[in-house]
Amino acid sequence: MKKFTIFITLACVVMITPMALAQNWQPAGDNWIAKWWGLDLVTSTGGFNTSAGIDYLAEGSGGLISNASVSTRDGAGKTANAIVNLPDNGGALAWSIVDINVEDQLNMSTSHGHPDARDITWHGIIAIISPDERTTIMHPAHDDYAQIWINGEQIYDNSAWTGGVQEVTTPTEINLKKGENFLHFKCGESGGADYVNLHFEPTDTDLLIAPTTDNLFLDILTPVEPQGKLATQWADLKRK
Repeated sequence: MKKFTIFITLACVVMITPMALAQNWQPAGDNWIAKWWGLDLVTSTGGFNTSAGIDYLAEGSGGLISNASVSTRDGAGKTANAIVNLPDNGGALAWSIVDINVEDQLNMSTSHGHPDARDITWHGIIAIISPDERTTIMHPAHDDYAQIWINGEQIYDNSAWTGGVQEVTTPTEINLKKGENFLHFKCGESGGADYVNLHFEPTDTDLLIAPTTDNLFLDILTPVEPQGKLATQWADLKRK
């Protein structure tokens, strides 16, 4: 009986540790989000009108992930080992922490070390951890065509650039569930300025945003529970 009790206790520790530990979360509210879990740039897309209709994630991963699925916990976890292989659009693309300059009109291209690139598509994911279920407003800025998914559903589809890196034309109501929410921001561009930006409402300062300021993402999300195992953390999946 004692051994069984110890096992259950350890299991509970494993399951709560990632969220219980203090993290250096990105500030939320009306702060522009500067760190993303981003894919290498998709290139030679033929422009934003063409790229908007293509799910590069599904195409390059053989369906392992998709635009919609990476805005879920399961799909985001799979990006740990998901190479997006696009021979005609940049080659073997991988995921990593990406920093954007929220004041830079070219932050899509400069965030990947390619100043003023043309015909590119940018993909970024964040986790939004909410203390409660709520309806709030997101404020996206983008140049050119932006599409956004939250928790597996597309909630934004706007082909018109917003006119400036911190100018928002279409504030959009979103629903967040209590706990982890995942947001995937895809933006295609043809030439000239290329930028992405996003913030929430001033009252949303209690939201926790990952990647953290010290560059943790998959490592600090709650464990998954694969069949036949008690609990596996995203960090374990990443190492495998």
